[in-house]
Amino acid sequence: MKLRRNMKWNDEGKRIVEMLKLRTPPVGVKFFQEKYEPERAFRPSKYGIKMAVCQAIAFARYIGRTVVLEAEDFGCPPAMLLYGVAEYEGSLKDILVGAQWLKDESCEVAEQKLPLGKYKSFVFGDMTKMAEEPEAVMIFGTPAQIGRLIQAATYFGGAVKANLTAKTASCAEALFPALRGEVAIAVPGAGDRVFAAIQETEMIFAMPYAWTGKILEGLENAGRGANISYPPSPFLMFTPRFPKHYRETAEKFKLV
Repeated sequence: MKLRRNMKWNDEGKRIVEMLKLRTPPVGVKFFQEKYEPERAFRPSKYGIKMAVCQAIAFARYIGRTVVLEAEDFGCPPAMLLYGVAEYEGSLKDILVGAQWLKDESCEVAEQKLPLGKYKSFVFGDMTKMAEEPEAVMIFGTPAQIGRLIQAATYFGGAVKANLTAKTASCAEALFPALRGEVAIAVPGAGDRVFAAIQETEMIFAMPYAWTGKILEGLENAGRGANISYPPSPFLMFTPRFPKHYRETAEKFKLV
């Protein structure tokens, strides 16, 4: 049997999992302008189903399979517009107003969308296993784990910007900035929880794959001079103060 050699990003994904004690692996994302189907990838339409993008990301996280979506595989109407795989005379705002995510048409909304028809195949994989070098990386973790990633990113200066609406958290709000070369965080909304099994304790950190080396360096070194690592060790060098009854009783003790 032919064994596949680990790619650089596979090893980097494993290091991220180990350093942050993640419950699920990072998800690598790569979009193709021509049709592309990874070997042994899961293609929803071949099984008679469609998927939301957040669901495909979850499939990679939990099942460990690479998922490829083409236009006919999309099952989420807003995502179809965001990813440029369908045309619509109206707008994404119309859909959000109709679903009462926005009060009315007067509400401002930033519609970050991919160019219509630019991409034909959308690949989401377990970063520790996938064969394709990702363009972007998505990490799902607790606030403490995401906080550590923010510390790692800002080890090199600057700040991680958050532009939150909790509506299209994984499929656009976190991912699209990462595809543009920025680091971003997102708080999952309803779709992520209903269709993607994101837990109440989880947030999303996304980055360009090119940032991976810097993030690993930051995870290794950020706060080292203050004796901080992950998970942080509790400070235990103090005398505890017990309730009054305990203290008064202890005054009657005789040490032996």
